Amino acid sequence: MNFDYEADLNRLKEAQKQSAMADLEKQRNQSLSDLDAEEKTIKPTYYKKKDSANVQNQVAAKNFHEYLVNSGRSNSGIGAQYEMLRQNSLQRSLNDLNTAEANALSDVARRRTDVNNAYNSGLTSANAQIEADYITNLLAQRQAAWEREMQQKQYEESVRQFNEQMALERQNAARSYASSGSSGRSSGSGYATGAIAYGTIVAQEGDGNGNIIYQTSDGQTYKMKVGYNPYTGRQAKNAEYGTFSNGYQPNNLGKDSAGNVKRLKSSGKTVGDLYGNYNNAAGVNVANQTVWEYGGHYYVWDGAANEYIDMGKKK
Repeated sequence: MNFDYEADLNRLKEAQKQSAMADLEKQRNQSLSDLDAEEKTIKPTYYKKKDSANVQNQVAAKNFHEYLVNSGRSNSGIGAQYEMLRQNSLQRSLNDLNTAEANALSDVARRRTDVNNAYNSGLTSANAQIEADYITNLLAQRQAAWEREMQQKQYEESVRQFNEQMALERQNAARSYASSGSSGRSSGSGYATGAIAYGTIVAQEGDGNGNIIYQTSDGQTYKMKVGYNPYTGRQAKNAEYGTFSNGYQPNNLGKDSAGNVKRLKSSGKTVGDLYGNYNNAAGVNVANQTVWEYGGHYYVWDGAANEYIDMGKKK
């Protein structure tokens, strides 16, 4: 099944953006709702404070007037002077309350602006992180897809090379084993003895015990140890350290002085790309074979000799 990972990542990105926006909107709306509720209390609160200041001022005036009457000085200049002071005091109180009310309303407005700014900033930051994650995931998926494609191509190429080489080696092996009278004959185990001489391989699988079972086009079944050429019966050099998927061609050049296996990797080029028409030791044209590389050198598999040819330093 094929998956459109880019479309999946786009859907994930959009879902993450919607989720981030929803969370930020929820926080913003709650903060704005709290500020609205606070703002609605400011005018009533200061209205009561100003009304209280008026009432207290009036009570003070009444008490002072009664004092003047009781003391027989109601017509003196003291009453006029007091009235002027009282009015000034009331006005200062009301002015102070008006200023405090305006400051309270301004503070709410400022905090409302801060809330909206925080929402916009948070949304921008969240979207930037989501986009960055999207790019990282997209590149990782593309790299993984490329690696899978390269692995598949290497596998297909190794199978192609195997079949091409074996076709020629089968002819040589046929003459050798036919002369001994042993090739293709059935043993008591149910497997044909010797190497494949006449048919071509149509199926193969490991038996879990270090052997590969081959089915050939002439109806025979052969069993060979991993690393052994089924068309010649000979073991490939260094095959004991690992082979490609055909179970025969080594994927390495043996071990280095430290005991580490020297694994080969594809150069991405064929013999024809680098050297034109090229024949191996058996005279087989290997122009279509993959050129492998290790340690700055190119290598070409020689199926007839069961080993790799060092083609020299990379070009």
